[in-house]
Amino acid sequence: MENLTPRQAQILAAVVREYSKHGEPVGSEDLAQKYRLGVSSATVRNEMQALEKSGLITQPHTSAGRVPTDRGYRYFVSKLMHHLALSTVEQNRLKQELAQLQRQYLELGRGLSKLLAQHAEGATFTLLPESVTTSGLAKVLQEDVRREELRELAEFLEELQDHSQALLNRDFRAVQTFIGKEAPIPLASDFSLVVTNVLLPSGEKGLIGIVGLKRMKYARNISLLEYISKLLSSGLALFLIIFLNGRPV
Repeated sequence: MENLTPRQAQILAAVVREYSKHGEPVGSEDLAQKYRLGVSSATVRNEMQALEKSGLITQPHTSAGRVPTDRGYRYFVSKLMHHLALSTVEQNRLKQELAQLQRQYLELGRGLSKLLAQHAEGATFTLLPESVTTSGLAKVLQEDVRREELRELAEFLEELQDHSQALLNRDFRAVQTFIGKEAPIPLASDFSLVVTNVLLPSGEKGLIGIVGLKRMKYARNISLLEYISKLLSSGLALFLIIFLNGRPV
């Protein structure tokens, strides 16, 4: 992976953040003004040209600014992104909502997907040994998303059942991100996938994940899956045993 200068790394991170926030190509003048880089817009433009030659950003149109490439997103996630801790308020709210799921054992997968969708940026899914559930597509509809992007996301969620075993067979003990074509199952190039395993009391693995546009807030989605996985492996153990055995609470 490329070794960038500190200034180039700062500019790349700014491009990713601006594009993630607004969904529009980012220009050198905007970066120079908003991020107080201490250099002229011409210098920023030269650095952006260097980043483009490295394949980290690209210019969709001649007169437009730049957008991150898959390699640019990968560099940002792997080297530049700071881990984002969930607030105490959010942690407590998630604990309370997961406790409520204990009383809804027949709807575990569906309830968990809906819970994730309320807090995540993107559509969510839960893969358990006997069920595949999804949620959050309606939430994505509220965003500024092209019709083609929505169609691709809907197709991914509809075909998830066909690929569930392939995902469950892989080892995602830590949260992993897949950008565009990096995904282990078919995924449109405009999207990213964030997944992690959850360990069920039976010893079998489940999986929770978030799929969304590449400009998603990676730090938040990664932290969310980490925390939910931790709570599932500890706080819901007894409930999951009851659920998997098919006995009423």
